[in-house]
Amino acid sequence: MDARENRFLEGFSPAGRDRLAGHLMYQDLGAGEYLFREGDPADGVCLVLEGEVEILRNASDGEHILTCVKAGEFLGEVAVLDGHGRSTDARARGAAGVAWIPTDALLEVLVTEPVALTLHLFQNVLTILRQTNDLYVEEVVRKKKLSLIGEMASSLMHDLRNPVSAIQLAADLITMDHSDEEAVRCCEAIRLQCDRVMAMAEELLEFSRGEARLHLERTDTTALVERFLAFNGESSRPAGLRFSIEAEPAEIEVDSMRLLRVLQNLVSNGVDALGSRADGRLDVRAWVSDGVFHLSVRDNGPGIPAEIRDRLFEPFITHGKTGGTGLGLAIVARTYPKTWKRWQRACFWR
Repeated sequence: MDARENRFLEGFSPAGRDRLAGHLMYQDLGAGEYLFREGDPADGVCLVLEGEVEILRNASDGEHILTCVKAGEFLGEVAVLDGHGRSTDARARGAAGVAWIPTDALLEVLVTEPVALTLHLFQNVLTILRQTNDLYVEEVVRKKKLSLIGEMASSLMHDLRNPVSAIQLAADLITMDHSDEEAVRCCEAIRLQCDRVMAMAEELLEFSRGEARLHLERTDTTALVERFLAFNGESSRPAGLRFSIEAEPAEIEVDSMRLLRVLQNLVSNGVDALGSRADGRLDVRAWVSDGVFHLSVRDNGPGIPAEIRDRLFEPFITHGKTGGTGLGLAIVARTYPKTWKRWQRACFWR
């Protein structure tokens, strides 16, 4: 975009805008490249022309993203106006293009502009500060929630390990005394559900720590689907819902337990979205194409609400569910970061 169209310059007179345009210094940035670091001198105001720039700060509990500045917006004006150094870091979220207005040039032009412009700039600064404060508090609360989830998951794993082991041992003993097909099938279902409980607790613990360790194993699409059906009987689907599941036979190497959890989350979300809809339909399909495993869950519900689309994969974002935690898709994004954007795009084609 043209730097003259940036929001920072909208209050300047035509003459003042022209003078500033003559001093602009342009810069292209790669993903993750820093514009400035905390403590750097305030050498100018940055106009974002292309891409996005993150404002962040490092604290004892890690990195906090305060806000994201998009094309057409600006940053760095606070340090220029108060005469102190940078109070945060700023880096490009992806490829970005910016233009700098040097501090000396800006101050020279401000002296010749009407007082109303200075008031307008300070109003913008106060608005941005309020927004940043709100985002900072939200981020601190989010990290505190994650910490509490980690403590809870650790306690759960400790408390569950013995009773779950006892249940699995009981299932083994039943199988030894009762070898009929029905007893064997039921005991195998008990073992699978026990493994599932422990895997869910471990998954929560890893998520709270920012980890995602995959336990890959060779299996096939049909076995994965059969395991999902064993986990979820007819009782997990409301009466009247038309449910179909299809798997094109192919060998795959995946973390089966995590992938089943992903599938469970997506199917549950679809069921919740459909509610009591009389013509509700949910279709699951698994296939391999060009060496890539694909998993599709599709329903004819209302789709993702507009108010959460941009934050769908963030922790604790949920909508319309009294018992939802908002962690399901966040765990998906953390577990499979390379396919996150693909997941994000696929969620809006209902």
